[in-house]
Amino acid sequence: MKTMSELPIKTSELRSEDGLRVKLHNLGATLQSIQVPTANGYVEVLLGYPDAEDYVDDPYYVGCTVGRYAGRIDSGRFELAGKSYQLDINDEEYGHCLHGGSGGFHSRYWTVDEDPNSNAVLYCIESPDGDQGFPGRLKVTVRYSLVSRMVLQVDYFAESESDTVVNLTNHAYFNLNGDGSSITNHEVWINSELYLPMQPNMLPTGDIANVKDTVFDFRSKAVLADRLEEPAAQLELAGGIDHFFLLNKAMKYPAIAATVTSPDTGIRLKLYSSRPGVQFYTGNSLAAPFKPRTGLCLEFQNAPNAPNVPGFPSPLQRGGHLWHRQLVMEFES
Repeated sequence: MKTMSELPIKTSELRSEDGLRVKLHNLGATLQSIQVPTANGYVEVLLGYPDAEDYVDDPYYVGCTVGRYAGRIDSGRFELAGKSYQLDINDEEYGHCLHGGSGGFHSRYWTVDEDPNSNAVLYCIESPDGDQGFPGRLKVTVRYSLVSRMVLQVDYFAESESDTVVNLTNHAYFNLNGDGSSITNHEVWINSELYLPMQPNMLPTGDIANVKDTVFDFRSKAVLADRLEEPAAQLELAGGIDHFFLLNKAMKYPAIAATVTSPDTGIRLKLYSSRPGVQFYTGNSLAAPFKPRTGLCLEFQNAPNAPNVPGFPSPLQRGGHLWHRQLVMEFES
C-alpha cells in the first residue's frame, strides 16, 4: 500500500498580478484554494483542507470535479436506447448512484498539463466503457484558467466513442467570510424562476415548481439565514437547501446565473454558466473537520436523475461529438 508521501498528487498554482491566487491539485481535478485580494489583504473564499493529501477519502467532495454524472441517479439504474444499465451504488443512505459512483472522477488521479503562457492548468482522464456501470469510453478534460485579474474560468470537454450520459461539475464550497464562520449571513441571488421539489429519498419528484412565494425565491437578493429559518417542509426534508434550480435563459454560452456576497468582507462572486441549472447546497451535512453550513455549493450541472425523467433537460451525449460546457467565476472586492 502506498504511503501518503508516495501518492501521485501534484499541486499547481495560478496567479494574476495583484489579483486572484488559485491552488489546484490532480486528485479529482480539484480546486483547493481561491484567495481574493481586498483592501485588508488576501481572503480565502473556499472551504478546504490544508494539504492536498488530506483530500484522500474526503467524504464531502470538497472542490473536486464530479462525474460521470453529478447528483443522484435513482437506484443507480437508467435506460439508453432500450438497454438498461446498472451503476455503482455509493449513496448508502438512499440507495442511489451519487456523483458518478464510489470510483467516480472525484477519486481519480488526473494527468496534468500546465500552460504557464496562458495561466492555465489542464486535467485529463480517460474513463473506459463500463466504468462505474456507465456506457461508452469517455475522454474528459477540465481546464482552469485565469482569464483576467479577478476572473477564473472552468471549461469542461468530454468525448465518448458511443452514446452515453454526461453531467460534469465542480463541487467547491464557497465561504466569502474568509474565517470559516457560517455562510448563513451570505446574500444570494439566483437567476431562476423554477426549482425541483424533492422526495424523502432525495430525488426530484419529477415536478417542476415555481419559486414564487416559496423559500426558494432568490430572484431578489436574500440573506440565507432568513430563508433557512422559515418553516418549510422541503427545508426539513433536506436539512436546509439541497435543491436544483432551472436557470432562466439557459444558453449555449455562459449567462449570468447567480451572485453571492459576504457583508463581512464585501467580497462578491458573480457566476456565469452555460448549464441548464444549478444544484444549490447549503452545506447541511458537513461534519468534522468542518462544521455544518460553513460552505455553500453552487453546482452548475444537469438535473439529478435526468436520465430517468423525460421532462428534465436531456443529459444524452452522442458518440463522436465533443461536449463543451463553461463556468466563469468573477470576483469583486
